[in-house]
Amino acid sequence: MTALVERPVAGPMLVWLDALEKDFDKAFVDLDLLLGEIDSDQADIMFESRQKMTALSGAFAQLVHKAQTIFQCNLRQEVAELVQLREDLCLSRSAHYELERESQQLMLQVHSLHCQVHSKTAPHESDMIKKKLEQEILNFRSEIRPPSKLRSEVELLRKENKKYRQMILAMQNEVYGARLAAKYLDKELAGRIQQIQLLGRDMRGAEHDRLWNQLEAEIHLHRHKTVIRACRGRRSSQKHLPTPPHHDYRSLRKQKGVGEIRSVKLVKASHEGLGISITGGKEHGVPILISEIHPKQPAERCGNLFVGDAILSVNGIDLRTAKHNEAVHILSEQEGELNLKVVYVAPDQDSDDDGDVMVETQGGFLFNLYEPFTDRKHQMASLSTLEQTTSSCSSSASHHSDNNNLAAENDTVRER
Repeated sequence: MTALVERPVAGPMLVWLDALEKDFDKAFVDLDLLLGEIDSDQADIMFESRQKMTALSGAFAQLVHKAQTIFQCNLRQEVAELVQLREDLCLSRSAHYELERESQQLMLQVHSLHCQVHSKTAPHESDMIKKKLEQEILNFRSEIRPPSKLRSEVELLRKENKKYRQMILAMQNEVYGARLAAKYLDKELAGRIQQIQLLGRDMRGAEHDRLWNQLEAEIHLHRHKTVIRACRGRRSSQKHLPTPPHHDYRSLRKQKGVGEIRSVKLVKASHEGLGISITGGKEHGVPILISEIHPKQPAERCGNLFVGDAILSVNGIDLRTAKHNEAVHILSEQEGELNLKVVYVAPDQDSDDDGDVMVETQGGFLFNLYEPFTDRKHQMASLSTLEQTTSSCSSSASHHSDNNNLAAENDTVRER
């Protein structure tokens, strides 16, 4: 407390003092410029005027210094008063709490004496008073339990909110860095394309077309791999999604990750769907890709379809140049046994696949960047069940302890 009085915190800035300083500086400069326009014949007047201006500037500086000193003294006094008020408030609250506890203790003693007197004169009335006292205690606990529970939940939510704020700030830094890297790579890619255009000015005919076709194929392939990585990355709760046999990145390295075309047979009933979600299409520059396989559906029962498979055709209908809506319509119309032509492209290996990506917050807390958030409703339901169980156990234990304490007080009074 003493440190707070000796070293007050910084108060609000004196805006009006800053404005006065700016006005004075501007007027001083304007006056100095006016004096500079006086003829040299009146040098004595200029010298005397500049001396007066110097004295005026010194007086204003002293005035500003005194004002700042007064402000600091007032701030120290305010801080000292706040500290004293805080101490008085703490003392008054502690005294109030002690008086409440003492009042409760005295009330219990009065009730115990009352019960002792009635036990000698009217035993039945003593039992009635005990039951009434126990009922009042239960009612009192039922009244104070909800506010106490709310206070506990508020404290937990505040701690959780602070933790999530730190996580969001760390994620914002990660996203900002990733966006900068993406912008840099976009500009670098544009520069490389311009270089290729300049170098390919002399190419004509088939050689020029072959070069651009190769570049477009590379771009589409990497776009295809990026979409597959997004589909297989963090959408599923599984750590690693299954892949077709012999279709991992090492096995398909020579083919640049492109696997062989596979034929898949799938049986679909009239009352159910295919059990897959698709993405991509001609308008997006990627083929029709399986982004998700739903459980207990024909696609999962088939066992030969995987997330990341590109659907080339279904029952002889080519989907390589189909748009997304067209592919959805064609796949939805198929019934019975479906013959699919699919191909799997293994995405390139990435450092994020080796393990968890740990990010450190400003407070030193480490968390996994890709760790899914827990279900808040399930967490609160579990917490509520645990609190109800704990409160019921503590209520019964407190009920027995109150009876034991009351009996002990009666025995003590009888001994006296």
